[in-house]
Amino acid sequence: MLTMGASDRPTVVFLHGFMGSGADWLDVARDLQPDFRCLMPDLPGHDGLPFYSDVSGNGFEAYASALWQRLEPELPPRFALVGYSLGGRLALHLACRHPERLQFLVLESAHPGLSDAGERERRALADAAWAQRFRSGLWPDVLETWYRQPVFASLSAEQRRECVARRAGHSPEAMATVLDIASLARQPDHWQDLPRLPFPIGFLTGSLDSRFRAVGERMARLVPDLALLQVDGLGHDCHTFAPQAVAEFIRRLCSAKHDRP
Repeated sequence: MLTMGASDRPTVVFLHGFMGSGADWLDVARDLQPDFRCLMPDLPGHDGLPFYSDVSGNGFEAYASALWQRLEPELPPRFALVGYSLGGRLALHLACRHPERLQFLVLESAHPGLSDAGERERRALADAAWAQRFRSGLWPDVLETWYRQPVFASLSAEQRRECVARRAGHSPEAMATVLDIASLARQPDHWQDLPRLPFPIGFLTGSLDSRFRAVGERMARLVPDLALLQVDGLGHDCHTFAPQAVAEFIRRLCSAKHDRP
């Protein structure tokens, strides 16, 4: 696990997105120095290690539990969580399971969960089809197609090539397994949990990401004191292309007042 900062500083845990790595957060962590201790783990399946025997096939809860088992020995009694996309979904799930441990939570382009059964079924079918492509297709070609999905439409051709190059070292079988067990379709619906969380919450996405702008706006209606940031000119991934803006948002959340019980 990548670590930056002194052990006596407030701890922030950064969880990367699907097919990412802990190193994706290094620029944000550098901007937060020397005021924070930053922990940047690789998610299970992304670190080249086998899955725990109780994870494969058992769904999102087991995947999140495996991550918690790896993290918890490194954590102080109170810490903050920041997560992007899949990492944000995991961060929210862990925050709901361990609310007494969190100081604040920042979600970047992360979905709280699907409430509609039909939407959940459609997402399950779509993710299963992608997992099959991961297992059977030519890996560079599959990655190229993955990053041409509408959610990544703001990427330039050069940025898309950089994304493909960064992700090419992952095992397609491992990524397919992660998609099988950590799909949004398998994630609990945490929308109604959000107003009950007893710490400051922030949500950020790019102004060009219409889907997650709508998620953030819906979240703000549920959580009146939510800190909401839309980074101009960016899409789904802000921490890669605007690390200073993301770091400043985290600093603001760290000092936020929060009156909810």
